[in-house]
Amino acid sequence: METLELLFASLVRETAESIRDRHLPFAIKNDQAACFAWMDAHPVSGYVQEAYREIEETALQIRAIRAG
Repeated sequence: METLELLFASLVRETAESIRDRHLPFAIKNDQAACFAWMDAHPVSGYVQEAYREIEETALQIRAIRAG
């Protein structure tokens, strides 16, 4: 079970990073220093709850597809 928990935690973190990256202002996407400053001001932990919601929505969609 520990391996499954680690995989899930990794998925949550990757999803949270993806969500944060989607919120990155377009104007600074090509400025590495500005990107790092923005990311420091917007830590991944703030996006974890949204990541959990997205993962749960995906799981519900998969269950619906499997149920037919």
